[in-house]
Amino acid sequence: MEYRKEIDGLRAVAVIPVILFHAGFSQFSGGFVGVDVFFVISGYLITTIILSEKEKGAFSLVNFYERRARRIIPALFLVLLFSVVVSWFWLSPSHMKDFAKSLVSVLLFSSNILFWQETGYWGEVNVLKPLLHTWSLAVEEQYYVLFPLFLMLMWRFQKRWILSSLFIIALGSLSLSHWAAFNKPDANFFLLPTRGWELAIGAGIAFYFLYRKQVIHSLLSHKAIDELLGWMGLCLIAYAVFVFDEKTPFPSLYALIPTIGAALIIIFSSKNTLAGKFLGSKIPVGIGLISYSAYLWHQPLFVFARHRSLQEPTPLFFVILSLTSLLLAFISWKYVEAPFRKQGVFSKKQIFLFTAIGSAVFITFGLIGYYTDGYQNRLSKSALKIMNTSNDVSVNNLDVLGDYSNIKGAILGDSHAESIIHSLSNTLRNKGYGLKNYIKVGCPPVRGLYRLDIPSYGDKCDQHYSDIYHTIIHDKKLQKIVILARFTLYLESSRFDNEEGGIELGVTKQVIYDEIKFKDQIRTLSTRKAAITKKIIDDVNVLLEAGKTVVLLYPIPEVGWDAPSIGIKAAKNSGKEVTLTTSYERFKKRNSFTFSVLDSIGNHARLRRIYPHKFFCNTYIKDRCVAIYNSISFYQDSNHLSNSGAALIVDAIAKAAGD
Repeated sequence: MEYRKEIDGLRAVAVIPVILFHAGFSQFSGGFVGVDVFFVISGYLITTIILSEKEKGAFSLVNFYERRARRIIPALFLVLLFSVVVSWFWLSPSHMKDFAKSLVSVLLFSSNILFWQETGYWGEVNVLKPLLHTWSLAVEEQYYVLFPLFLMLMWRFQKRWILSSLFIIALGSLSLSHWAAFNKPDANFFLLPTRGWELAIGAGIAFYFLYRKQVIHSLLSHKAIDELLGWMGLCLIAYAVFVFDEKTPFPSLYALIPTIGAALIIIFSSKNTLAGKFLGSKIPVGIGLISYSAYLWHQPLFVFARHRSLQEPTPLFFVILSLTSLLLAFISWKYVEAPFRKQGVFSKKQIFLFTAIGSAVFITFGLIGYYTDGYQNRLSKSALKIMNTSNDVSVNNLDVLGDYSNIKGAILGDSHAESIIHSLSNTLRNKGYGLKNYIKVGCPPVRGLYRLDIPSYGDKCDQHYSDIYHTIIHDKKLQKIVILARFTLYLESSRFDNEEGGIELGVTKQVIYDEIKFKDQIRTLSTRKAAITKKIIDDVNVLLEAGKTVVLLYPIPEVGWDAPSIGIKAAKNSGKEVTLTTSYERFKKRNSFTFSVLDSIGNHARLRRIYPHKFFCNTYIKDRCVAIYNSISFYQDSNHLSNSGAALIVDAIAKAAGD
């Protein structure tokens, strides 16, 4: 197979945007399309190799997998080893457990499936996953398993039948991808069936070069056409890199832009065109040669930097890390990749043995890490205390809180309400009465709202609470209604920044609700706040007018940091008891509008207000809100209470609901 410098240059065009996108530079909002470019390149190169060898009668599946192992495994093992060592010293048990699980999936060529089943690609929590980027390796590895078998099976037929079958598969994959982009976006992003068409584009190019280039090229043979289409390919990729973002349905028909761009470059750029000469110049080729290692290195470096720092590292620091990833990539390319790829240095048997033993070691480490909940024995007594109290949390598995035989009312709310139900249930049981559990996670406990930021929620919150309000209003036994929700998040639409370096992560950057009757419109924050305000006030009044006693909880203080992770990190560094706090002034500023909304409901004989912040803020420590005190974590993450935290407020709730 003839070496083409411009293909290595195209690899540089693919990897640099990916790195800068993961570094958080908003200018490269569509940098993720670099992976799609890689898929086209892989499809082209792998198919060319297989077809060339099949034509000569020299293709061997064992030899094919040997070459793939030489290419992929050594650098991958090096980065995995680095990640294991750093994780041991820097990751909390919960993050170590997640890392251990992903480590196993990488070696089983299934990390794309794992990450699909977890939080998808766009969740902000993914910036703390060292091996998230290996999803694309899993897709390619699955392709390496299936595609050679497809060609071996189809080889008995004429080439046009093979190409026709490939075209039908690609068209079906693209159609499925476009549908899934709007209906199953997470599966669409990660899985081979909706990514296969991108690899098939590359495979189609290989067929073109081997069997049809002379026929077609004779009809279009003109340097100006080659030049124009080569630059057009670069422009298409650049457009996707700078214009696409997380809101772009992807992959879908939109993904044709970067993939066709890559195809145009492969087909029309050469050493005889300016575009080809640009891509084949020293710097792009140099980056392209180390692009695989650069892709492997950058994500762990970024993630571990985020784990190590109490706040998001600065843009300058990410520039330094990006350059470091290129330096490490050069070192691993020269001293690891290149030696292993030389046939005379390591034998086939040695390569397969190295792969098998290395995989077994990493898988064993991952399995032990998973089943020991992240190697908890690494922790000091103080860190273990934080971990145990933060892991002691409520699970929403109760239909009734407290005494089943004496149900007096119900509890409504979201995940903040869910976080207290077991502590509250124990307290209610001691008091001899119960509350029905009508909590729905992620949903403000009012009617007539729908969720924009996660389309799968849609109007499910309204459906749930419309039914619940109807039940409560017409059930005379349900007299005491407890309402606890993260109203500030719904009103402000923004996650919490404690202004001390703690910025809350989440599945989405914002949590956006609006009225269902404006479902097809994009409205301003102030308009949405006014609408949500009215819904809260109206529905509390509906319950009061129905003769219900309403126990209304004001906001639970948010932390910003993931409290257990920060606390465990501090305990590991000092070995002493840890206390973690945030600003009381910041709490008041953040929740001032929410307080005004809940205050505006006015006084009512059956309305009882509870202020959770009075148990956390300006109590243990003046002018501070406590998240961890003497290594007892009151929180399970950045905003949800642990059972230790819930214990501080449930007596007040039970008393207010029981009177």
